[in-house]
Amino acid sequence: MMRVAFKKLREAGHAIPEIMHLFRFKRRNTSHLVKFTEEVLRGPSPLSRGMRELIGAFISSRNQCSFCSCAHVAVAVEYLGQDLVDAVIDNFETSRLDAAHKALFRYLVKLAENPAQVSAGDIDKLREAGWSEEAIYDALTVASLFKFYNTWNNGAGVRTMRISDYVHTGQRLTTMGYCMDFGLKAIAKVMWIGRKEITLSDLQGLFTSRAGRKPSKYTPATAQKIATDRV
Repeated sequence: MMRVAFKKLREAGHAIPEIMHLFRFKRRNTSHLVKFTEEVLRGPSPLSRGMRELIGAFISSRNQCSFCSCAHVAVAVEYLGQDLVDAVIDNFETSRLDAAHKALFRYLVKLAENPAQVSAGDIDKLREAGWSEEAIYDALTVASLFKFYNTWNNGAGVRTMRISDYVHTGQRLTTMGYCMDFGLKAIAKVMWIGRKEITLSDLQGLFTSRAGRKPSKYTPATAQKIATDRV
């Protein structure tokens, strides 16, 4: 299915996000990762989907991961609007976030910059601001997930894209989510959402390539090659 997605991106003149090659490199490992990401960012939570995306963009900005920051700013904008997202990324203290959310973002700053300094007092402040245990847990999990992705992308040399490509990616992630597994349910979901884009010839090509594919062996490669190969 990813082959079809790459073909469609090329036909539309969009860049292929290089992180996709990291997901493709060892699918037995990354299949669990995409399911976890989907649940963390799209599953039930006291934090809205837009707020979780904004947390991801904020953490990525603090960690100087341009790819993740730009990609998830674009998704957050789809949910929350450009003005709020830009203001929070620039300086959340002067943004129109309410007091509870500003308290949450102060906690996130510590998580991004020096998690060893987080204390029980920081958690108490969040509770006093009205945040539930589940909300605190979810914010922590989103932040931790993005710290992993920031390291993964920066370490592999994943390159930035054009603004138009980030906008397109933001729209796609808002519509389709993150789950890229190849189970029947996931493929059916993608086919239904993308029914206006996926043609019969696309599916014929997909099944032909899968039928003729031989098992591949793991071959070590440099991080840069993993990220940029077959773009």
